[in-house]
Amino acid sequence: MKSRLFFLLLTLVLGTKGFAQTTQATTPSDADVRKTTEALTAKYQLNADQAKQMYQIQQRKNRNMAQIAAFEQSDLTLYQTKLSNIQQSTWANIRRILNTKEQVDIYKKTQGELRQLRGTKRKELSAQKVAKTTIEAAVLSIYAE
Repeated sequence: MKSRLFFLLLTLVLGTKGFAQTTQATTPSDADVRKTTEALTAKYQLNADQAKQMYQIQQRKNRNMAQIAAFEQSDLTLYQTKLSNIQQSTWANIRRILNTKEQVDIYKKTQGELRQLRGTKRKELSAQKVAKTTIEAAVLSIYAE
């Protein structure tokens, strides 16, 4: 009787794990990661190895964003700090996988445009005497990879 119960529980646990793994791969966040990876692969003309690394970078970014989501409502300053860190580490990781001059040029151009847009938005909102946290939120919402 005990061995049957043990076998039943073992089957149940293993079956549940297998089910969880199959449903995890089809979550909308995974679809978003794949879509973003495909767009960046096309933008930077990445090879297969670089595309694989880009997918891992996007997975990590998505996982980190999910971890800090609760702070957006409870502690906005902490959320903004963590969001900024995630963005910067994502950019650094993307830059690290780029290995042709053309890829690096596209990256530099994107970063330059991003800095310009963020600077313009910061000046615009500062001139309107908007709160610092609001300015940071607006600046952080301007994002490109």
